[in-house]
Amino acid sequence: MSADGSISLIWGDGEHVFRLAIGQFRELQEKVNGRRLALGGQMVGPMSLLNQLRANDAWPDDIRDVLRLGLIGGGMKPPEAHRMLVNYFDATAPLEHMKPAFAVLLAGLAGSPGESSDAKKKTSPEAGTNQSTSGESTATAQP
Repeated sequence: MSADGSISLIWGDGEHVFRLAIGQFRELQEKVNGRRLALGGQMVGPMSLLNQLRANDAWPDDIRDVLRLGLIGGGMKPPEAHRMLVNYFDATAPLEHMKPAFAVLLAGLAGSPGESSDAKKKTSPEAGTNQSTSGESTATAQP
């Protein structure tokens, strides 16, 4: 994962970069909620969708859209992303793609937890130093 929300995964025919930027999130929102509203269901936000993916309870088209938009956001041309999904998603069980979709959506929402905390450590002037210069305790004083 990367701080920009991209993630490199082995999926389909090899390793690919997936990324959900704001444009892909907007399209994902329209696709996911459009289907639900058409059926009289309730709209879901990205965290609800993430939880559905985590629980293996997402709709197949939701999984497909996360992967398709992630590939496009990662730099793949839309016709190539469509071809990838036809070849590697449509002919297989959706559950097989639940974990990759979860990883793509999580990376888009949170970036890389490891990178962001490492970046903070590298840029923080106090990183790696003991902030306390005295032997004082933080315990409450007795009256």
